[in-house]
Amino acid sequence: MRRLALFLVLLAPLAAAAQVYTYLDQSLKNGGAVHTALLIAPDVSVSEISAGGVLEKMPDWSKQAAANIDAALRRIGQGGKLRLSEPPKLSDADQHALQQHVALYNVVAANVHSNSVSGGELWEKRLKSGLTDYTVGPGLAFLAEKTGADTALVVIARDAESSGGRKAMFVLGAMFGVGVPLGQSFVVAGLIDLRSGRVLWQSFDRSVSSNLRVAEDADKLVQELFQSYPAAGKK
Repeated sequence: MRRLALFLVLLAPLAAAAQVYTYLDQSLKNGGAVHTALLIAPDVSVSEISAGGVLEKMPDWSKQAAANIDAALRRIGQGGKLRLSEPPKLSDADQHALQQHVALYNVVAANVHSNSVSGGELWEKRLKSGLTDYTVGPGLAFLAEKTGADTALVVIARDAESSGGRKAMFVLGAMFGVGVPLGQSFVVAGLIDLRSGRVLWQSFDRSVSSNLRVAEDADKLVQELFQSYPAAGKK
């Protein structure tokens, strides 16, 4: 169940031109910025869509896509906009706590994205007022204590690839004026304050033409995410 929050986005209709949705916490507005963060291992999953629309997770595909996303993030870390560091080796209990908070962020990120897309005028007013406050809670403070870091970068990526049968259904449906959704990819990145759990920045991008198992496609999506990252401010 924990994977469903953002994974359902893969089944939603999508226009031909993908759009990047960005959320920025009030604390990073007006020139503020964070320049260093712990890089949490990306949560990446690739599935195949059957002719009937059933999603089947593909472990080998997921590993390949995860490696591509990780490499793309490390290139971001070398670019100077956001320096990324490795988290320490964790005990089983701490690793479990981290995984739980990544799963929680999955739900929070879906909420942020939903408001960004369909929140309308009320959402815009809340953004301008600074009343928005998205958080995963203070449960990751132990990472700040162990490393001295203030923030962590959490990345979740999902890819649904159409099977041959699904593509045939798409063609057949088009002949009769019935829309059959094909696969798509999305990546969401969130910068989280380790002590408060507050989401400081989030960027979401998705595409119907990308394949996360292709390094160039994964890199393009990640690069697009970070175009909105607030690089201004004091270090």
